[in-house]
Amino acid sequence: MIAVQILKEDVKEIFEIPYVTMWIDGPIMYCKYVDDLHLSLEVAKTCVEGRIYFSKGKSFPLFIDMTGIKSTTREARKYMASMGATLVTAAALITKSPVSRTIGNIFLKIDKPQVPLKLFTSEEKAREWLTQFE
Repeated sequence: MIAVQILKEDVKEIFEIPYVTMWIDGPIMYCKYVDDLHLSLEVAKTCVEGRIYFSKGKSFPLFIDMTGIKSTTREARKYMASMGATLVTAAALITKSPVSRTIGNIFLKIDKPQVPLKLFTSEEKAREWLTQFE
């Protein structure tokens, strides 16, 4: 359970679905996708519905660890760029592999998300950037 290892002690609630683990730490919601994930449209819809449910109607800046995503469909990316922006003030995508960096760049340049979005390899810089969207 990688997500639990990186949580602070004051985080009280974790929400898990088969594809992603989510938690809120201060003003930021964190999402960590499982390893070797193929992000299809169906998976994308499940993840977004879960996040909206977990957020209880509140908007958050999102810290998204997408290093586990191995592939994605065009339909899933389009869905994430539109409906996936629901209750999101901004999103920082953590990319640590060539695959996740490529997926992130395609998402950013072709699908054009409806909220501010930036790719990071540094988790600290991603959190810093997100603070302006609290």
